[in-house]
Amino acid sequence: MRKKPKNIYHAYRGKSRKKTVLWVLAAAAGLVLIFLLAAFLLFRQELAITGTIRPLGDGSPAWFMEVKGDYHFEEFLSQGGASSDMEVSVFLSRKISKGFYTAPVGDYREGCSVLSAQSADGSHIWGRNYDWTDSVPIIVRHIPKDGYTSLSTCDFRNITGSGKTSPEGMANQMLSIAALYVPLDGVNEAGLCVADLEVNEGGMPDPDTEKPDLTVTTAIRLLLDRAATVDEALALLEQYDVHPSGGISHHLAISDAACNSVCVEFTRDGFTAVDAAAVTNFNLANGDTSAGGGSAEERYNYLMGLLPGGAASTAEDVKNAMSHVAQFDTGWITQWSMIYAQSESCVTWYFDGDFSRGVTLPVLPDSHSR
Repeated sequence: MRKKPKNIYHAYRGKSRKKTVLWVLAAAAGLVLIFLLAAFLLFRQELAITGTIRPLGDGSPAWFMEVKGDYHFEEFLSQGGASSDMEVSVFLSRKISKGFYTAPVGDYREGCSVLSAQSADGSHIWGRNYDWTDSVPIIVRHIPKDGYTSLSTCDFRNITGSGKTSPEGMANQMLSIAALYVPLDGVNEAGLCVADLEVNEGGMPDPDTEKPDLTVTTAIRLLLDRAATVDEALALLEQYDVHPSGGISHHLAISDAACNSVCVEFTRDGFTAVDAAAVTNFNLANGDTSAGGGSAEERYNYLMGLLPGGAASTAEDVKNAMSHVAQFDTGWITQWSMIYAQSESCVTWYFDGDFSRGVTLPVLPDSHSR
């Protein structure tokens, strides 16, 4: 039987289609690679930070993040800072998302207690309770190029507005970078300790001078990055107008490695620094311990009763003191507690008022070198 001749035209057309499909796939793959490379180059700094985000572990509800470099903080200061949380959000939106979405900084309220003590060998011990509800703690180690390495705590809820959102998934991890700008407390390698506490009476003035501006949380970032002592911290604060964060009144508890401790209370003309080894939720300059309410007064009197008689002379003593003033039935719950021991240059966190187990981190990472 005679073979049927091949249809050369159809065979050619089939090969041509296959070649066209291959070219299209190759071009598409090339475009994807170009897009991924462009995205990497555009967000390489952000990806380096989000790559460090991990659960803190040991059964704690907290997360850990490490930031190397200033992440635009010098630029933030050079542009005049910000006088409101919204201005901080706008700045961070431009930097973190390149303008593609907004990185919010939400409202928050808080209780809190701070105790600064001295051990028998003269070293500094510091304790801090952060009292609120439904927090999502993020511990940030910041290693600036020119400045002091520090550990600080941020509440991710103040960024997302939700106590159920954690820094998981790319979008939320990108948002978590904002934690660098909204620390609520922290310790740096020089031994400077700073904590933000709510003031229950009056309203925090909103200054308006020719000085550049900071919110309370960005002021904490500035102090942790650049101040080694209480005197240096106060000198830095004098250069700025400090504005409320989260729509509430604040004061700052600041202490240093020499066991100098002050409470900074903001006024329309600047601030007043009051010597204070213990701080809760009323303005110490007014001398009225009842102004912050019964709980604040009771916590303050208890903590002051431990000083200077040596009842808080070890890290364990300070831990027990913070356990005693932890909040469980006042509408606030102690979300985390920090105990800093200068002699060991480390910080231990306890979460949800559970002082039976803690997570300890050194202020300086093992691999850190100047």
